[in-house]
Amino acid sequence: MHQFNLGEVVTCGVRYAAPGDYKILAFMPDRDGERMYRIKSPLEEHQRVVKESVLTRSAGELWADEIPQPRPPRRSITLAHAPLF
Repeated sequence: MHQFNLGEVVTCGVRYAAPGDYKILAFMPDRDGERMYRIKSPLEEHQRVVKESVLTRSAGELWADEIPQPRPPRRSITLAHAPLF
């Protein structure tokens, strides 16, 4: 049984993680006998997968609109070179 619920707000104790609150987005398969979670901070564009042991419950609240939606992929362009005369 997981200690935290989906949508719950937690604080992440990972050294290089953004400060502040994170939202639990998903349960992940256990790794090395420890429960894993996918979490997201409104301060970072990416999501993190972390062990349960680095998370603590937070009194903060994050709303769905505070989690940025992924940006659409960037389109590439090709520049053509005109011949030099």
